[in-house]
Amino acid sequence: MRTINPSMTPDEVTKLPALCSVPQAAELTGYSTHFLSDACARGDIKAVKFGRRWRIDTAALLRQFGLTE
Repeated sequence: MRTINPSMTPDEVTKLPALCSVPQAAELTGYSTHFLSDACARGDIKAVKFGRRWRIDTAALLRQFGLTE
């Protein structure tokens, strides 16, 4: 299991936007953008698509990957 960016404090985590881009999600989780995009397309990650870009529910992402309490 990967961990949240170790340089982030708990206060910074609470200030994250409600929706994040795939590159932002990759930075948070340590997974590749390709893996995360595919997971969004499969419906494995709670996300919505705006045009050609995915926006991921940040709180759901952190819970899904066990990165929050």
